[in-house]
Amino acid sequence: MKRFPVLVLLAALSACSGSLKPDFIEDADTPPPSSAGRYAPESRFAVPAHADEAEKAAAKAIRDIEDRVAKGELPKIEFEFDKSDILPESTPTLDLIAQVLRSDEHLKLMIFAHCDAIGTDEYNLALSQRRAKSVSDYLASKGVQPPSMRHHGYGSSKPIATNATEEGRAKNRRVEFYIMSREWKAVY
Repeated sequence: MKRFPVLVLLAALSACSGSLKPDFIEDADTPPPSSAGRYAPESRFAVPAHADEAEKAAAKAIRDIEDRVAKGELPKIEFEFDKSDILPESTPTLDLIAQVLRSDEHLKLMIFAHCDAIGTDEYNLALSQRRAKSVSDYLASKGVQPPSMRHHGYGSSKPIATNATEEGRAKNRRVEFYIMSREWKAVY
């Protein structure tokens, strides 16, 4: 007789689990779809339908900054070789991101750093984590409140291009941003 309440609870939790997962968190077993078998950041960072106006405006501003970087109008966020030191050329891009975040105190930012596949997985993971923290620290130095940011390094686990060429490796060395206005407890 005591199994019935447990089964009902398990059924209720499993029925709800799909809708409670944050929009940007992936299942470990199901990689995001991509035509080349690579990570597709565009679909991962789509603004959710439930986002408020400030979150939508800030997300659009961040996407616009990233588009300007892709077009070469703004510098890519780059680091010293094999280090987490941000190159001075990257600061105009980071300053714009800081400006977006300072525009609304309710905004939250997830910072995701990626490496190319040169080096071991463990080393690249640690390097990308240090680089994500370095970006977070820089934004904090520009007035973004540290509690409004979280950072994560992915190492070389989510390439967007081939690691067989220098051009592909350069694309894989990147920092991505996801903006939201939800409380962290709703995200984790």
